[in-house]
Amino acid sequence: MPSDRDEFRFERVAFFGRAIEEYVSMFNLNVPALLNCSPPVTILDCPAGPAAFARQGADIGLNIVACDPMFAEEDAEKLRWVVDTDAQNVAKKTVANRQLFHPELTPVRVRRRAMEVFLDDYSAGRTAGRYVPGQLPYLPFPDKSFDLVLSANFLFLYSDTESGGMLEHSPFDLAFHKKALADLLRVAREEVRIYPLRGPAASVGQSHEAHAFLQPLMQDLLDAGHRAELQSVEQRDIVGAESMLVVSL
Repeated sequence: MPSDRDEFRFERVAFFGRAIEEYVSMFNLNVPALLNCSPPVTILDCPAGPAAFARQGADIGLNIVACDPMFAEEDAEKLRWVVDTDAQNVAKKTVANRQLFHPELTPVRVRRRAMEVFLDDYSAGRTAGRYVPGQLPYLPFPDKSFDLVLSANFLFLYSDTESGGMLEHSPFDLAFHKKALADLLRVAREEVRIYPLRGPAASVGQSHEAHAFLQPLMQDLLDAGHRAELQSVEQRDIVGAESMLVVSL
């Protein structure tokens, strides 16, 4: 293995976000169907990061609440510094490890423009209740607060590299995943969707096997009486991560 490879591993969770188009692809969202529901569907995005999803969703009539621990910060300009720093880091690592991603991968520069939508909306959106500070595995919402709960780019992805994630010395072990999933289910009325279900391979030649936590988590869900299944998604991001976990209550 070349010693100068910039392996796709992280020392902390990146504050990084995407636009609504990627949410549609990550979670197979049928936006017209969601808009035609009566009463209106309520959606939780957690952890949201600096995603444009809540703002862009509001613009077309979707009722979306974004939740993230970084939303405890009131100053959008302080968040902008974190966004810029993390976007640069992600861009550097992605370019150095292109073999770990599909050719259709959305460039970081495009995602950074989506994050600007979030930054421009943050102060007003926080006042309006669109951005709520909160942290898994214990969320600040009553039971059954949302029809649909979406969780992108955190669970599985930021576990330790040995289990199939990409975070060095990760505190997000199997026990954490069980607690986090339990709380996502607690605040959901109908369904929880999680994507992706593994991180990029840490080195060239590493197998693309299922994440070590996936089978025990799915077994727990089935034992609890939930319907848990893997569904293929349109999103093409990490090689080997072309499906989401869908849990129906």
